[in-house]
Parts: sequence; C-alpha cells; structure tokens
Amino acid sequence: MSENVIVLGAGFSYDAGIPLLGNFIERMWEYSIRGKAGSVTLNYEEQKILQEALKIRSEMDGYHGRVAFDDRNIEDILSMLAFNLMEGKTSDRNKLNTFISAISTTIELACNVNHPGIPNDGRYSAISEGNEVYRSFWKALFKRYKEEKTLPTIITFNYDLVLERSLFQVLINKNYNDHSDRCPFKALKIDYQYPYFPAQQYLVEYTTYGYGSDRGTVIKPYEFKVDECASIEILKLHGSLNFPNSKSKSDSLPLSPTGVIDSPYILPPVSNKQSNGNGNQTWKTALQRLREAKNVIFVGYSLPKTDMYMQFFLKAALGPNQELNRLFIFDPVLWKNTAESEDMKRRYEMCFSEQLRNRIVFNPEVSGGFAHRSSGNLNGTTAHFVNTLEDEPNKILF
Repeated sequence: MSENVIVLGAGFSYDAGIPLLGNFIERMWEYSIRGKAGSVTLNYEEQKILQEALKIRSEMDGYHGRVAFDDRNIEDILSMLAFNLMEGKTSDRNKLNTFISAISTTIELACNVNHPGIPNDGRYSAISEGNEVYRSFWKALFKRYKEEKTLPTIITFNYDLVLERSLFQVLINKNYNDHSDRCPFKALKIDYQYPYFPAQQYLVEYTTYGYGSDRGTVIKPYEFKVDECASIEILKLHGSLNFPNSKSKSDSLPLSPTGVIDSPYILPPVSNKQSNGNGNQTWKTALQRLREAKNVIFVGYSLPKTDMYMQFFLKAALGPNQELNRLFIFDPVLWKNTAESEDMKRRYEMCFSEQLRNRIVFNPEVSGGFAHRSSGNLNGTTAHFVNTLEDEPNKILF
C-alpha cells in the first residue's frame, strides 16, 4: 500500500467552479433566480428542484429564534434534515432527498470539468475541458509512478466528479503515445471501497487521433488480470454523485466514474456518520490507510470546528501511527496573518500531542518557478500543491 495519503477538502474543487460550503446556498439561489448558470439556461427539472430546495430552506427559518443554526450553510441544513428523519415521517425523507438532488444539480451546473466517460459507440474524443490544474495533478502522479510504482490513496470529502473526469481527460487524450512518451502502466484500477460501486479496471490502448499522425491513448473496461496495473483508491467519505444508494440501484444502473445518477448516496455531515452502513467500508479503509501513512497531505480542508467527528476521526486514525513523518497543509488562509489563520492552525495542532505538532507543515515550501508565476497570491492553493507535485514531489511525498 502507498505510504502517502492525500486528503482533499472543498477548496480542492474550487478551481473547477464548484462553490465552497459557505457560498453554496447563494450559488443555488443565484441559479434559481436567474434561471441560468453562466450563459447556460436551466431546464425545467433543474429549475424545479432548486426552487423546491430553497423552499425547504425557507421553511427552516423559524429555527433561528431558538437555536444556533445557519441556513446559509449547506452542512447545517443537511444535518438538520437528517436528524429530522428520526421521526420517521415520509415528508422528512422527501425533503432530504430533494435537497440532495439540489446539491447534485448545483454542483453539475457549476462544474467546469466534464467528461462523458467511455463511449458506447467506440468513438473516443480527446477532451480538455475545465481548469488545467486537475489534469496536471494526475500527470504529476503518473510521472512519479514510473519510479515508485504506487499511487497515493486519495481521501476526499467532496461529492463532485472532478477527480474522475480529469483522470479520463488525461488517459483519453494525446498526453501519452507508444513511442517517446509511453503511459507508465498498462491498466488502471479505480477502487472506491464502496459496496455498490465495485472496483473498475481499464486497459490502456494506443491510437491515432483525427486524420493526422498524432498518437494518444484510450481506456477500455477490462475484467481480466493485467500486469503493470496501477491501482488508485479514491475514498469518498461523504458519498459521491455517481454512488448508488442501494444494491438494486447498483445492479440496474450502468455505473460510470464520470456520470451523475439520480438520488446519489450523499452522507449528511452529522456526528453519527456510521448510522448508514453503506459507507462503512470506505471509512474503515480510510482509517487503515491513515494509520499506515508516512506523509499525509491536506489540500483545501480547514478542519472546521463544527465537525468534531472528523477531529476525533483524525485522532483515532493517526494516533496509533508510529511511522508518521509529516503532515502538509495546503490552504490559502494559512498564508495570511489573520485570526482565521491562527484558528485553523490551532485546530490542527489540538489533534496531536506537543511532540508531534512540529511535524505539521502549515506553509509548504514554494518552488522558485511557482513563486515567480504566482507573485504570492496562490500560496496554499490547489495550484501550489500541484506545482509541488510536478517540480519537487519528494518534498511532500515519502
């Protein structure tokens, strides 16, 4: 197993156009009121689901007079709706499902990284849509794979499909050829460790794109054992837009890493995260990988003070880890001299004993090229993290 774990928060997907948690409701409201996402007009179903979700939010306005509740924070709303299910009312279940559908719709309308997946007719197209930083992320990991023959485990709290789509963009394209720049593996397995989305294996094949002589690669589903198969775990702790929420759904749907399904499995961020058994294996695997990791890299994750569950999860995961070398935290807030920055540092530090706190790197080194390009404005961002992977991976990976 990999000695490196990368943990991704909402900030990682920011460059894909997806709003951060604190701005999510505003974006949902904006799309609903304008009837557009950018220049794209919403269809009837999209407009309807957003309006229904915003109506549910407005019905919760009465909570303000009695409890501390932020109806502009998507996690607060999801958690409250999840707890209301304890009464067992069908109406409460419908409200939660409606809100989950609205989350899915908002993410899809906002996301600028797209890919249709494996074509049914066998006609592949090279697609490079959305921010280049995500394609650079995969290419940097694959470059290092040539030497290490292993890929980091990725743990993410995000529901979106930015990782999967940018991965397909890289492997169904002209980034590699069968001459001067071969793909470093013959096959790739994507393993979510989620019971209703079995591991998917893809064979890498070389082809010619267009009418010229440009060579590239495509990937095709493949069930048999392949030597030189790169395995990557993407552990989505809070669910995903492509996750079925039952076995019957899993058996009846064509599962695609890049495709959104209706009523996906999304786990509300409440304290009893194990109340729904669907994701137990995912959490168990994440716990094990963190206990075995030598270096852990957090990207765009603030360890919010409201999420006590995650703070104790990290303590339980990293507490028994006697091989832990470094924790790297990439977040723009940590590069600012503000109370918010100090609060975030304190939250991370409080998870560890004093002798381990000096192993937390809050301001990972900035390489010369990146410092010149960013003028300091991108320190701690996804771009900073990816640039380090590209130029000096050994500084953050074991």
